[in-house]
Amino acid sequence: MTISESKCLFDIYIAVDFSGAKDPCQQKKHIAFAEIQHDRPTPRVEDGLTRSAAISHLTARLRYHGSRGRRVLCGFDFQYSFPAGLWRTLTDLPDTWGQMAQGMADGVPGLPQIVEEPESNAREWAEAANNQIAHQLGCPAGPFWGPNFSQAKDPGFFRSQKRPFNEYRIVERCLPGCKPIFKIGGQGSVGLQSLCGIPSLFRLRSLCSAQNIPIHFWPFDGWGLRGTHTLVEWYPAIHNKGQKSDKNDACACVEWAQSMDEDGSLSRFFTPCLPSSEKTQAIFEGWVLGVS
Repeated sequence: MTISESKCLFDIYIAVDFSGAKDPCQQKKHIAFAEIQHDRPTPRVEDGLTRSAAISHLTARLRYHGSRGRRVLCGFDFQYSFPAGLWRTLTDLPDTWGQMAQGMADGVPGLPQIVEEPESNAREWAEAANNQIAHQLGCPAGPFWGPNFSQAKDPGFFRSQKRPFNEYRIVERCLPGCKPIFKIGGQGSVGLQSLCGIPSLFRLRSLCSAQNIPIHFWPFDGWGLRGTHTLVEWYPAIHNKGQKSDKNDACACVEWAQSMDEDGSLSRFFTPCLPSSEKTQAIFEGWVLGVS
């Protein structure tokens, strides 16, 4: 049964539990790709993927399901953007999500492109961002920090004085215990995955465009759904109340989405109750599906 024959918004649900590991072998151990559909209620899970392979595999699944008239709800478990003001401070460019994702993928003056081969340089990008922000603001340190990084401990960047951007996005202030994107590495943090992931999203968009695969990047392309495949940001902690693992996190996201869609509740999560100013800001910062 396709979406046109059912009450559901989507036919297929996909969640990719990403990894921030520099080594592709470690990525293969920690990336889980879960997919579920209405007539097969047990998620199918694939592993052994690198970040690049996960993007290619998702593109292939979107093309496959689209050719059969199925709509896919898909996403990853990292932060899709920065708090408003960070990108402008770094680059003097406007806070436009598509331009920011492309700038991280292709590079901009003062910041290298983030690449995967022969290994990820996301930490080097964070180092360059720290230096640029410290220079522009006249402060002793930039905001990025974490284990196995030149700035291993929290420098107190957001406690010292008023800054032109916040530590957390609006949606993260609704998620107790959420770690900021500025913590790259360490338990519970997805900052490093996010630095690797944002340019990967630009690659996904480019692949879909080249292959004529219609996909709506929510909410960056607008809050309303467009009747196509839809990319959302997952936050597994609000769905997985059991044992934590890469596989279980990915499965919990797709099982929740399928359940919500089947009982007619999923649509309300695409229209969070926000003041108009915050809704506009979140078009750059992004939103987490499941936070209303």
